[in-house]
Amino acid sequence: MKWLLIALLPYTVVFLVFWIKLQQETRKVRVDHKKQKTRQKLLSVVIPLKDEASNIQNLVNDLSVQGLDTGHYEVIFVDDASSDSTLDILRSSNKILHDLKILEAGGVGKKKAIALGIEQAKGEFIVTTDGDCRVKQDWLQEMYNFLITYNAEMIIGAVDIISTGSLMNCFIQLEFLGLQAVTEVFARQGKPVICNGANMCFRNPGPERYIEMVKENITSGDDIFLMESYRKQGKIITWIDSPSSMVLTNAPGSIAPFIKQRIRWTSKSPFYTQPSLIALAVLVFLTNLIISAIFIISFFFPSLWPIFLALFIMKSIPDLLLLAVMARKRGKTRLLQLFLPLQLLYPFYIVTTGLAGIIKGLFSSRQGK
Repeated sequence: MKWLLIALLPYTVVFLVFWIKLQQETRKVRVDHKKQKTRQKLLSVVIPLKDEASNIQNLVNDLSVQGLDTGHYEVIFVDDASSDSTLDILRSSNKILHDLKILEAGGVGKKKAIALGIEQAKGEFIVTTDGDCRVKQDWLQEMYNFLITYNAEMIIGAVDIISTGSLMNCFIQLEFLGLQAVTEVFARQGKPVICNGANMCFRNPGPERYIEMVKENITSGDDIFLMESYRKQGKIITWIDSPSSMVLTNAPGSIAPFIKQRIRWTSKSPFYTQPSLIALAVLVFLTNLIISAIFIISFFFPSLWPIFLALFIMKSIPDLLLLAVMARKRGKTRLLQLFLPLQLLYPFYIVTTGLAGIIKGLFSSRQGK
């Protein structure tokens, strides 16, 4: 059974490389993209939302105090058939938000809602976030400055979880730091494998082209499928990492919606086409599957416990190093106290949500045919 230790070596090596690159990249001053001539641009902020009455006022307030000159951006909310008071709150925001557009999508889903916003957008570039997010005062200014300085077709921004202090929230924050670490490592190389639509900017492709790029027939994955399409076209994709450009988002408040969200995220995985993303997903899934299986089998064959312990340590070292870099960067080193219990639960969580997501994705696609 010692061959299992060899089987886990690729994961250990890959994530140690991620750790090294993340340390190196976070110390660099950005100098790697071609400068372009400075000229004025218009950003169209497109925000799809549904039933966000408890959150949307915060985002409206954040957008109303943006430091970017109002002549350089417009805000488009696309309500997708909310059943609460979301629309009423938005309509009352006309007085505090410049050039606000409120569209009603009628329950067509997030991808078509964004496409509707793009159809009405006047901007050369589209900026997206979600209705439950918080943005900083210089968020749009940072995006704008980046666009007029660097020749990028898509910008991927940092996202962080809003802290509530609960144990569940702390676990989610720590897990999310890992996702952000992988996002940043690849995005800084101009070859992203994952991204988050809560903080993205991309050249306006038009509504019809957008729908084609995000694979309308697949329920989830508007952000990653769009990113994959830009990569296939050879477009320049880059990472923006200034503290004021970061977007904060709410985490699910309990286990059930959290698991449901993660299953929804993984349900798009059968439709990935980017080789590096597929390879990374397979590597992570198989590594966690091996560890979960050996853990369970060890109860029946105690002689395997040393093998399990060795596998666990091999996986934990690069994971901890990578998380430590991100935790220091985000000022969340206290979360590392939860690393060990999370690391014990994580393999079973990955295997369960991974399998459930794949089944859901394949089943949904067959229904749509």
